[in-house]
Amino acid sequence: MTNDPTPFDRLIRLEKLVADLQLRAGPPQPPSPIELSKTERHQWPADELLLTRLIRRSPDALKAYEAPAELTQTDSQGVLLKAISGPSPFRLCELPNGDAVVWLDPEHERWIYDTAIFLCLFKVPSISDKGRGLILQTLPRFVRKVQGLEWTLEHPGEMLLKDRPFAEQAEQAELELRIQKLEQSFARMRGSQDAELAALRSKVQILQDQLDRLLRLQDHNLGS
Repeated sequence: MTNDPTPFDRLIRLEKLVADLQLRAGPPQPPSPIELSKTERHQWPADELLLTRLIRRSPDALKAYEAPAELTQTDSQGVLLKAISGPSPFRLCELPNGDAVVWLDPEHERWIYDTAIFLCLFKVPSISDKGRGLILQTLPRFVRKVQGLEWTLEHPGEMLLKDRPFAEQAEQAELELRIQKLEQSFARMRGSQDAELAALRSKVQILQDQLDRLLRLQDHNLGS
């Protein structure tokens, strides 16, 4: 078995490196009171495509990023989403921009397919076909209402029949293209930082040389 990193491993590593470089480029921001009151749930560091693939194939890998979700329908605001600490058939994850997505816990019961809230969240095949089982295709997206605490539904996701093939090659090509772009972006940012560091070292050396000359002149004047 090869130990070479998978495209997903490379993607997560590159996106984290780019995010770290961007964070270093700007001044640190103090955490807000709302952020301090959030749970220990981590914000998802990548994008929805990778998240969707992991939900389908390795949901246990998302334990640090997910939380049980409470969903309620309202007449004025549509579907509201909140993170809770109790049991729920739904899971939420906060995206890098503060929005959130929702999916079903892998151990959910089939009756959830017939609930009004599920039908608000997902476009699904006909009722008669759902007995064959459904699998996630796209995630429903929720727009941030209160940072890290509450969201409202922007658009539903989609679930397809379990035995329907997915466009694996197309998804793989998209991942590889994004990895290539991230590698190029990281190389440019790293090169820019290296150039700035070299210029800074040159300025420091010039200042050091000037200081040395001043000290020599001072010693000469004191000796004469």
